[in-house]
Amino acid sequence: MIIKKINIISLLSILPIMLIITLGCEDDITGSSAKGRNLEIYSDFPLIVDQAFFEINGENRIISPSASNREIVIVDTKITNRTTTVIPIIVDTETVMLGDRRGKKYPPVNPYEDSIIVESISTNEGIKNVSPILWDSFDLARGYEIQGFLIFDVPKGLLLGTLFWDEVEYIPVDFVNYLEN
Repeated sequence: MIIKKINIISLLSILPIMLIITLGCEDDITGSSAKGRNLEIYSDFPLIVDQAFFEINGENRIISPSASNREIVIVDTKITNRTTTVIPIIVDTETVMLGDRRGKKYPPVNPYEDSIIVESISTNEGIKNVSPILWDSFDLARGYEIQGFLIFDVPKGLLLGTLFWDEVEYIPVDFVNYLEN
């Protein structure tokens, strides 16, 4: 009887601590997530902006829509390796797509080839800083994650429904009711 009381008392004393730790560990990605066998993809809801900018090697770069009937969409994305020792990852125009529920898919823009260098950047509401950029190849060790922005140039009015990840394994990340957020 005494042993049971001690176990219950210790469990009750540990429970509030675990609750505080759980509530204190807040994730910075608030959109959707999906898991594959090896990777987990966390993705914020798509955000439509007028222009996206970033700085690399002391240069300010800006990305604008390619035509008047297109818009820039940014998606803050995190990739986590949960199981494999080291996974080589490539993020480019063939490994990730953004699309609607009707099967239309659009690749991300290459931030280095499709951006222009500018002297300064005006900071109005429609221009968003997208540093760090999620692009290029890297090795992702087990238990580690990498986070950054993906940038897309899509037709205006496209109802964005899914981020299609197709590197290492195919993982679709659905955005359910993202327009309500």
